[in-house]
Amino acid sequence: MRWVHACGIFGTIVASLVYASPFEWAPEDYKPWSTEFPYQRNVDLTFQVTPIRIPDGGPGDPGIPGAHYEGTADPILMLSDFVEFQGDFTWYDSVSGFPFQGLIGIDNRNGNLPKGGSVVFHLDNFPIPNTEKKIWIEWDFLISAANVPISFYVSDSNGNLAVEQWFGPIRTTQEGLSRQNIWFVLKPNPIWEEITILFPFVPAGGYALIDRFHVATECIPEPASGLLALVGCAGLAWFGVRRRRSRELLN
Repeated sequence: MRWVHACGIFGTIVASLVYASPFEWAPEDYKPWSTEFPYQRNVDLTFQVTPIRIPDGGPGDPGIPGAHYEGTADPILMLSDFVEFQGDFTWYDSVSGFPFQGLIGIDNRNGNLPKGGSVVFHLDNFPIPNTEKKIWIEWDFLISAANVPISFYVSDSNGNLAVEQWFGPIRTTQEGLSRQNIWFVLKPNPIWEEITILFPFVPAGGYALIDRFHVATECIPEPASGLLALVGCAGLAWFGVRRRRSRELLN
């Protein structure tokens, strides 16, 4: 019955992937990249709702709450994605003094002591031993001062860190946000990867906030479509186990 239910929701998920949100800087225009839009995994988070799924909070929509999924592999792999806050990281519906709706991070403008925390984005992959995984990120953020440090790194199920990385220049959007693109390569393709943004020290009176986080991934060489279909149908039960593990981590 579990497999029948999973196959039933698959069509619903595919039908819901109609939101179009290309990157301002597309990965294929700036770094080595093989697949075309909408890519294999393509997850766009604007934080209009908290991205933290409430444990045992009912079925709800699959995947990370509020995320826009567009990747060709997302209908299956989104089922066990999750976001985790650590330390003082918080979701804000709005923040006084800013015209933006939906932010995550640390607002310490009324605090008396420094604060720190991190957010972890967990993305699953097909269990196929491909040579490498490429990750492209575009994020919009607000930092109160240059002395607020930021650490940005990727880890995976093999215990590896990125073997290659590139941090693009920070530019300013029309809305006054800071925007940056980042590229990582993991070898070999892991079962999952976790992208961590760490704000270790937000001083009293300061802030470090994220307005948008957009990530695409691809595994190289790209799996054949027939193989993806076979692995996808056979792997739904496996990802159900992964999803239960994800919820246990949030308890």
